[in-house]
Amino acid sequence: MKKPSKLLFLIMVSMLVAACGPTSETSDPSVSQNPSTSLPTTTSENPTSAPVVTSEPVITSEPVVTSEPEPSSSEIILPDPIPVGDGTVATANAGVLHYTATDKITVTTSEMEEGAYTLRYTAGIDATLDDLVFYYKNVDAQTGSRYYASFIADVSVITNITVNGTVYELVRGTNTIEFSYDETAGPSLVIKMSDTDNSVKANLVVFSAFSINEVVYDSISDIAIDGDISDWANVRAFENKLNITGITPDTEHKSVDFYAALDETGLFLAVEVHHDILLTDKGAWYTNTNFEFFINGNNQYWVSAGAFKNAKVTSEMVTVAGEEGAANFKTTVEAFVPTAKFPANSVLAGQIRVGFAWKTDGDEITGGEAAGGGYDAYWVPKGTWVSNADQAYVTYNGIFKTNQVNLDAEPQLMTIDGDLSDWAEHAAFTTNFVEQVGTAASAHKSVRFMAIWGDDGLYIAAIAKHDVFVDDNPTWHMNTNLEFFVNGGNQYFVAANGGQSTFTKGAFVSQENTEGEAEFVTYAEAFIPGILLPSRDFQRVGFAWKTNGDTMTGGGGSNGNADAWWFQPGHYPSNANEQYFVTNTGVFTANPLVE
Repeated sequence: MKKPSKLLFLIMVSMLVAACGPTSETSDPSVSQNPSTSLPTTTSENPTSAPVVTSEPVITSEPVVTSEPEPSSSEIILPDPIPVGDGTVATANAGVLHYTATDKITVTTSEMEEGAYTLRYTAGIDATLDDLVFYYKNVDAQTGSRYYASFIADVSVITNITVNGTVYELVRGTNTIEFSYDETAGPSLVIKMSDTDNSVKANLVVFSAFSINEVVYDSISDIAIDGDISDWANVRAFENKLNITGITPDTEHKSVDFYAALDETGLFLAVEVHHDILLTDKGAWYTNTNFEFFINGNNQYWVSAGAFKNAKVTSEMVTVAGEEGAANFKTTVEAFVPTAKFPANSVLAGQIRVGFAWKTDGDEITGGEAAGGGYDAYWVPKGTWVSNADQAYVTYNGIFKTNQVNLDAEPQLMTIDGDLSDWAEHAAFTTNFVEQVGTAASAHKSVRFMAIWGDDGLYIAAIAKHDVFVDDNPTWHMNTNLEFFVNGGNQYFVAANGGQSTFTKGAFVSQENTEGEAEFVTYAEAFIPGILLPSRDFQRVGFAWKTNGDTMTGGGGSNGNADAWWFQPGHYPSNANEQYFVTNTGVFTANPLVE
């Protein structure tokens, strides 16, 4: 059969359109009904035989146009970008994640939609933790309250983030972040993309499902000392513990968790241990399975299995068989030490130093502090020790490896700069001081010690006339130094090489002596924040001056013979019974507050 021509086909289409179109009664009379103006533009192989059709119909009147046409159902509405702003901006716009990025970060995607925040970025080679930071403020935040927070972080590559200073390791894909925090006046959450351990230079991260709820804790005073630590679960101290878990295949089933909290009545402690050996019938407490702890230095307390009790401690120890495939035993210990059983001056500003250990002879663990993390039966948490300056810090809120007391206090009574002119108006400078002068060939040497127990802390000063001055040894006590002890054996110092003890603000100024035979006159000053010391009207302080090789006779060292440690006879610096009484008016050998 012969196919119809294209021209015939077009004519038939035109006739069909004309037959189906609107009638003159229903159509707009201003628009021509010429079929050629109603067809779309069509191109024929033979342009001379097809009607000319324009791309737009001919309209003889102005159409009615609305100012904002209705969007079609197929129009795409793009999500808003994540707002850019720092912590101040985020705090003022609670409930919305904000971010800041330096020029080391290139952001290629930023989208915020239905509580999900998507950011695709690349980071420069030298980008650091602070170059990309997210901020979020809790809508119902109450400053000072405790909150439990959670959110989801989806990442395209393995990376780390820090949330309020704590590092979280993220796997590729979905990660749930959960933690508790104390609300401040600033942003609730500060999230930093970290490339410290995982050098991530490009990532796609999605934050979503932010949830923040206030935490209401039980009181630590409600804890029952019964060997069941389930009542610790809703006290705040349960969040802040010390732990050891074995790090080798043969010890990874063993672990110990230490918990502690301090209130005005005393020290609460709890231990949960998974261990393989239980000893209960040995001859002494320390040869049986035991929980040992030290308070404020080398002051030992213990709870032991078997028929042993420590008179200072109220305690219960409960041991059951371990679960199949785990350690042989599970032991829980609860203990309480009343404040009256603490060593003197142990509590400073609601904080106490405590060292923790678990021990059963022959039952070794790895990953602790003992044996450098190797095999040892003395289970001490990494980074702590039981009886020295590495003891942990315990407050009402739990156990911490770092000091929890704010020690940023600046001295107010006087400036610590080695210039003692601001001491001149105080009786501690003019009358209430102690002085040691050498005898015989050292009669030209002397040291005067001054101190004031002020409203903000303890001020110490010394003026020494001496013959040897050393300030270039890396070890503080090998230099010329002022050393003092407070309330017993608590040692503090200021040295000429710039060294000073922890929590001490000090200054050292030395010059050639122009009065008398001594070669040098040196002025030393030190300050200790009062929050570290007992709240009372006096402190006990012992003083000493020292430069190796610069000896004095007639002093308290070496029975009055030549000694480089200068102090008054009968006032050994670290002996609590021989230390001076320091009040707000100076230094005294006897307590001036006792009538």
